[in-house]
Amino acid sequence: MMLLSASFLSACGASEIEVIQLDYIEDQWNVESYSKEGEMIEVHETKEVLAACVGERATELKGDITVYQTAIAGRTEPVSAMTSYTMKVVTYLEGDERYVVCRESYTNQLMAEAIDSFPDFVNTSDGIRLPRLPRIHETTSALQNELMEAEGLDINGNSITPFPHTLLEIEPALYGELEMKLDGKVIRYPIAQFEPRGFEMPNQQIAIGYDNKTFRPYILYSFDGQFFMPHPIEFGELDDPESKENTVYSELEIKTVATVRELNEGEEHQFYTFSYLKNGKRVSETMTIRFAPGMLLKEGEEPDPMFEDWLPVEEAGPRVIVHRHPYDGGAMDFAEYSEATKEEAKELFDIINQADPVDRHGEDSEYRYLTLTDGWKGQVFEISYKKRSKKIDIYLTDSLRDQTYKLSSEGAEAFLDTFPRLRETL
Repeated sequence: MMLLSASFLSACGASEIEVIQLDYIEDQWNVESYSKEGEMIEVHETKEVLAACVGERATELKGDITVYQTAIAGRTEPVSAMTSYTMKVVTYLEGDERYVVCRESYTNQLMAEAIDSFPDFVNTSDGIRLPRLPRIHETTSALQNELMEAEGLDINGNSITPFPHTLLEIEPALYGELEMKLDGKVIRYPIAQFEPRGFEMPNQQIAIGYDNKTFRPYILYSFDGQFFMPHPIEFGELDDPESKENTVYSELEIKTVATVRELNEGEEHQFYTFSYLKNGKRVSETMTIRFAPGMLLKEGEEPDPMFEDWLPVEEAGPRVIVHRHPYDGGAMDFAEYSEATKEEAKELFDIINQADPVDRHGEDSEYRYLTLTDGWKGQVFEISYKKRSKKIDIYLTDSLRDQTYKLSSEGAEAFLDTFPRLRETL
């Protein structure tokens, strides 16, 4: 049976009470922070962390910035999400004003808000000063030798041989990314991205490696000086895989030409020269690096997903599930729940909002819980029922507000049509 439209239900008469009142369900979230030294701290102000950056957006962090603390709120999605884990990263910092900066797990774009005060858990006695521009540093021969023993130097089963003399350190900036070019062509992905963090981070490291079997070079990047991530040197448009070039760099030789310096905003700086055989002749190409400062999202702008070119983004909007047991923060087994489709969920929100408050409830259902979510917020009801000769009454109890609601006859029928497994247990 098709779900009834909200307009039809309204015509039948409905309560003026707002049944659906979504809020942050604290029990579903685990919130942690880290001290400046990296020690984990449990945070109890869950709602304050989740509600960060929902006010008027700041598009600039003014003044000399001191970062105090970063909190990470995480939740395992209960059912059928393409992304099984949801995360919100919230950082508290101060310049000319107090700010909170936020990022969600699927994006590297930040939004910010100026605030009057910090939550109680934020320690402002000792912070981290972050420069607005990154800086290049030379490395010692000892560090260059350690590069040969670094972890992660393989890709697709092939060993990556580093050029130790190419190892450089990069002092992170407040917010932005490093773009690299070779022979004037932009390498497909930014090699590094910086964002404010409330704990000490070591200087990052960059070097060049080489696959002797495929004759392809890699940019090696490390955030801790131990584990290096190989980035293939590829060109072309991200949204056009066919545009990717596959150049072979035979007999590759690398020379480091970078100097100790600050990377000024937007300027290209020479980093390495590549010398290799191309069509039997030795050619030379220059790799450059450029720092692009990050832009905070403006009012009304939505963050772009990081991996939209190959990972589909889950459709936003309401979700509705019925389940046998309370949600305990872990993923549910398929037999324990039933979920409405996206379209059904939208109409169920309307149906539930048209329910009438009552001072009674029915018999507990085997699928006892109904969870509504939309974004970060949600609401949980307990389902009960009463069988009549020709119909079944459905009651929803909001235990948090100590109020029970009864669905209309048409709404109850549509609700049971959406969840046939629930109907079978009544």
